[in-house]
Formats: sequence, structure tokens, C-alpha cells
Amino acid sequence: MALHSLHQLITMDAIRSKFIENTLRDEGNRFIRNQGIAIKNALKSRTGNLIRNRKATVTGTGSNAQLHIEVPAYTRFLDIRNKFKRSRRGQSKRSSGRGLQIYNRFVMGHYYGLAERLQFGYTQETIDMIRSKWEGGFNG
Repeated sequence: MALHSLHQLITMDAIRSKFIENTLRDEGNRFIRNQGIAIKNALKSRTGNLIRNRKATVTGTGSNAQLHIEVPAYTRFLDIRNKFKRSRRGQSKRSSGRGLQIYNRFVMGHYYGLAERLQFGYTQETIDMIRSKWEGGFNG
């Protein structure tokens, strides 16, 4: 009986690890996709560097898994609103213009979404789904 409990505990730990890794990977891919759509809508493409040089990777396993999102460094500066604009006469005037909203909006939105999925998404239904995929892989 103790051996069965240990096996079940290991299996539950493996399922939890798989859930965390899958959730991080899904959220990273969703971030890259959604931010790419916003960049294409906000900017006219020049070199394509802003779209092409972004990636999401998951490192580590289980509860030590981490999501790393790489974007070009200047992406953050495009998000900052211009406080001053030059008029036609060369004089600067204060502007209430907004930034492009292609960085902070996505980082914070996905951060909260990821936290919610990790906190509330590990349900019995999720456990059963992962377990059935594993059993299907072992049996089929």
C-alpha cells in the first residue's frame, strides 16, 4: 500500500510539473502572438526587427520552471509617450499623446493572466486530462 501511495504521489507531482510547464509555454506563446498583432497594427514595418527578434522560452522543470520572454530593448521606449512635439515652426509644445502600448500593457496583462491560470487552473479536470494523455501515450 505504501508503494502505491508513493507512486501516486510521484505521479501527482509529475502532473503538477507538466501543468506548470504547459501553462508557462502557452502564456509565452500567447504573449508573443498578441504583442505581434499590436506591433503590426501600431507601426509601419521598416526592418521587421521588432517582430522577428522576440521569443518565449521555458527553462527548468516543475515548480522551478521559469518563463523568459525576450524582446528588443528599444520596445520599452516605444511604449513611453512623447511629452513634447515639435510644431511646424520649430517650437516645442507639450503633448498629451499616448505611447504605442506594445510593451507594458502586454507584460502586465499576461503577468496577471498567468498568475490566475497557475492559481486556479490546476483542477481535477486538468489532472484527468494530463493523466489521460500520458496513459494514451503509454498504451497507444
